Amino acid sequence: MNGKDLFLNKLLQVLEGEKDLYRSLLSVLQQEKKAVINSNLNDLNESGKKKENLVLKIRILEEQRITLLKKLCEILELSHHNLTLRTLSDSVGEPYSNRFKEYHSYLLALIQSIQEINHSNRDLMTHSLELIKSSLFFLNNFMGASPVYYRTGKIQNEKQSGGRVLCGRI
Repeated sequence: MNGKDLFLNKLLQVLEGEKDLYRSLLSVLQQEKKAVINSNLNDLNESGKKKENLVLKIRILEEQRITLLKKLCEILELSHHNLTLRTLSDSVGEPYSNRFKEYHSYLLALIQSIQEINHSNRDLMTHSLELIKSSLFFLNNFMGASPVYYRTGKIQNEKQSGGRVLCGRI
């Protein structure tokens, strides 16, 4: 096995690892969506921890991939600035060419799915936050700062909220 084949095989191993990690990330994002819909804070926190762990592992593999690509570019005499899996597959022979095309297609679809569910989760969380803010606003303005009835029986008409029902103190 020559140097080029060694680096190509290592790159394929890194891509396989990234594929598995991105698939796990998609699964965690789906769990996160269920946690948001069900308002389950424990599951939401657990999803956050899992995502942080997966992103860290993806970064490590990504650094390995970049290092391997730079070395491969030297061997193949290609520019590493614009190198993609598609251009790499065009620059190498079989069986590598076909495998890089497969990884390109699979990873592209997987990343699009991750982006879609991540966008959906962000929208759900934003909506949930708005509901919470609205509820807090309502509760904060439900009772005014001063009571409706004083001990003397007088009614205070200053700073009325949109309809107080209860007295702030007895």
